[in-house]
Amino acid sequence: MMIRKYLILISFLTINLFAQESDYITRHSLFDLSLNLNYNTGAKVYLTPRSADPDLRNLYYSFDGFLSYAFEIKANVWNSTVFIGLGTEYLKTSSYLYSVRGLVNNLPRTFQVEEGFQIYPVEFLAYYIFPFSRDWYRAYMGAGLGIYHGNYFRKIYDLISESKVNRIDYGILVNAGIDISLINNLSLKLEMKFRDPELEFKNEFPKTETIVNGNRIQLFEKTFYTKINLDGLNFILGLNYRF
Repeated sequence: MMIRKYLILISFLTINLFAQESDYITRHSLFDLSLNLNYNTGAKVYLTPRSADPDLRNLYYSFDGFLSYAFEIKANVWNSTVFIGLGTEYLKTSSYLYSVRGLVNNLPRTFQVEEGFQIYPVEFLAYYIFPFSRDWYRAYMGAGLGIYHGNYFRKIYDLISESKVNRIDYGILVNAGIDISLINNLSLKLEMKFRDPELEFKNEFPKTETIVNGNRIQLFEKTFYTKINLDGLNFILGLNYRF
């Protein structure tokens, strides 16, 4: 009976010490470092963004559901209530969206096209920790500014276009999330982010002819413009380290 009481007492003291340590880390940590896996719900690609015809200019195809990887560091600037953060992300996706017309041995044919892009966001945010947060979880919301750069490609057989960003985009973003303590200074991050940047690319095929299985493939278009709009939600799962 006495052994059971001692075990209960030791367990209580251990839990209490762990809670105090967790509270100390939460209140006195200066930085948060996080590695994130992001799920982007979608993006739009506009194939003729400079067309004089508004119907063609607003015509788009959708990229549905793709992953990206992100890194962020936050600094505690006021009483563990206000943080500022700097994050970067690697985002890449491609899809077979539609077909184009070209020539095979000088005869008209239809080719399947793979469209894709890479975007490298750099985002600056300010965070507010809600007062109802506790030792074991931290609820927050944030807002900030993002800078977006990247490249675009169109692939038809072994013909791959090269691109340059015609216009770098700056945009406002907002997010909200929760950190749930796991052990000591390690926590699980669940977050939702909304942003709406647009990037325009000037694209060019180095060559418009190739040989595939003995057949001569020719494209009609060498230079073209595209526009990407990241208009979906971003769901984030991450590991956060406080120090």
